[in-house]
Amino acid sequence: MAAKEVKKVKKHIKTVFQTPDIWIFLFTLISVISAMLSPFLYESFWGNEGRYSGAFLTILYAAVYFCMSRYYHPRQLHLEAFLAAGLLMCLHGITDFFGMDILHFKAQMEPGQRYIFTSTIGNINTYTACVALVMAVAGILFAADTNTLANIWHGICVTVSFAALVMGASDNAYLSLMAFFGFLPMYLFRSKKGIRKYFLLLTLLLSSVRWIGYVTERYDVHYVNLGTIYEHLLHFLQAYPVLWILWLVVLCMYGIEAVLWLGRKCGGEKFKSFQLPKPSPWLARSWWIVIVLVAGAVVFALYDVNIAGHTERYGGLLEYLQFSDRWGSGRGYAWRIAIEDYKQFPLVQKIFGYGPDTFGIVTRINNLEDMVSTQGVRFDNAHNEYLQYFVTVGPFGLLAYLGIFFSTVWTVVKRKLDNPLAIAALFAVICYHAQAIVNINEPISTPLMWVLLCICTARGGEKE
Repeated sequence: MAAKEVKKVKKHIKTVFQTPDIWIFLFTLISVISAMLSPFLYESFWGNEGRYSGAFLTILYAAVYFCMSRYYHPRQLHLEAFLAAGLLMCLHGITDFFGMDILHFKAQMEPGQRYIFTSTIGNINTYTACVALVMAVAGILFAADTNTLANIWHGICVTVSFAALVMGASDNAYLSLMAFFGFLPMYLFRSKKGIRKYFLLLTLLLSSVRWIGYVTERYDVHYVNLGTIYEHLLHFLQAYPVLWILWLVVLCMYGIEAVLWLGRKCGGEKFKSFQLPKPSPWLARSWWIVIVLVAGAVVFALYDVNIAGHTERYGGLLEYLQFSDRWGSGRGYAWRIAIEDYKQFPLVQKIFGYGPDTFGIVTRINNLEDMVSTQGVRFDNAHNEYLQYFVTVGPFGLLAYLGIFFSTVWTVVKRKLDNPLAIAALFAVICYHAQAIVNINEPISTPLMWVLLCICTARGGEKE
């Protein structure tokens, strides 16, 4: 009897709590402890010396999570509203790319600053982080659509977001795109429809890149630097007929499906009995091999350049592979001083960090003169969300934050793999965490990520 009661209690606990709950509780608790032990309690709590992402905002995130994960039931309409607002943001960013400034936000800006800030969001890094969320949600809903009107609507949203992401002129965008297209086959390659939609999405992205190349030449839009990655990608598309081949593959795929559909509609017996073979489950599973090979190639290239010293092999990619103080518009410098300053922390601060969002205080105390003389700016953020948490809330705080992400992925894969709303939100969270390697957490894109993470873990749509 006792064993049955214990089993019943365990089952009840599992229905009330899920793994992300534990990690979010730990992350919030560690953030509060870090603030309390910080030499700058007030600044740690409010984050007013950084990006206002102190312990208070973390507590708000946790409160929203525990409310939404228990009482919110995801609705298609809510994500459609998100896409509608995101589409307006993207269109505004595209008009800014052409220097139109339709809302006159930039009238009082210095000319040199006007193309660093775009749309209604802020600087280009924050803007592309927000656009990546829109792109991921629109892309997954487009891939899952069966309704023609929904297909058209989501197709417009994802195509515009592709263009807006590239026109954002931030290399952060390519990390989101690599994460999106890198992990998408494991979801879409489970069905014939998914394979068709994957190749169509990839073709739409590359077509957007090619179109942007055309309009920048046609209308002489050379005052915005779209970055080395874009230049390499555009050169590749211009030098090889990859785009034409992809369109041909897509047209063949949809053409075959259309012929079979018409044959069945017209009553052909052969067509009714004929079925294209279903993709093997191992097609999606084996994609892990591709991911491991790509990750291994990146690790090798980083080792080859920075340790082995073989810099001559990589051409224009060298600026992304070779770390220095100038790497990533000064991010290399911010990362170096972050690690050097952490080494000087007292033991308590090494365990719990200097306090949430206090990176600016740390650098002002230890590095102000050197920052101003060598970089011409004052860094108030590490420009790497994971390193930022490592320094400000300590290694255990970073571990808890990573635990939130990975446990959310596991929860969706285990319970909601057939729920397009949860998958759409999950891919948006994945894209956010990819670009977070070189970006910051702030009260603009980060709250959107938390809400989408809450949609991933909300009780509605779970498999019992």
